[in-house]
Amino acid sequence: MALADMELGPCQVLFGDEDSEADLGRTQGGVVITWETDVADILSDQYGTRPEDQAVVGMGATIKVPLAENTKTNWALALNQSVSAGGNLVEGASIIGTKMYTQANSLLLKKYVAGSPSSSRADWVRFPKAAATGNFTSTFDAAGQRIIEITFIAFPDRTTNDLYYIGDESES
Repeated sequence: MALADMELGPCQVLFGDEDSEADLGRTQGGVVITWETDVADILSDQYGTRPEDQAVVGMGATIKVPLAENTKTNWALALNQSVSAGGNLVEGASIIGTKMYTQANSLLLKKYVAGSPSSSRADWVRFPKAAATGNFTSTFDAAGQRIIEITFIAFPDRTTNDLYYIGDESES
């Protein structure tokens, strides 16, 4: 591995309609992507109790975004709600029965290069359909910074069947 391939640093987080995603603001604690692949064992008596193969039965990704900017817009996004027209109220309307795919939008992560979000699509990770789970904890205390940690679940785009793009998706 070349030293040039080793990286560190934050990313910019954007969410919304593809190609017009809104910047969610600064993060604190690092954006974490968990890639998940579920498999089923393929067994036979001839090979005993251990699998002789496995078949992929599910793929997914979970993206944790700890937002440092404590805004009504970020609270609303985390809770799958909306902000009032005046921007001062998030009303906790019941969304029981709502299919999460209908809440999904483009989640775009742009790595920082030389102190700014990269404008090169080769440096981007995009989940074309991601939705906030609505689960997070908010702590009000004397010494800690309040963080809104949004957990997004990535769904396959039903048009393209793609779960994510790492790099310049125009090459697909």
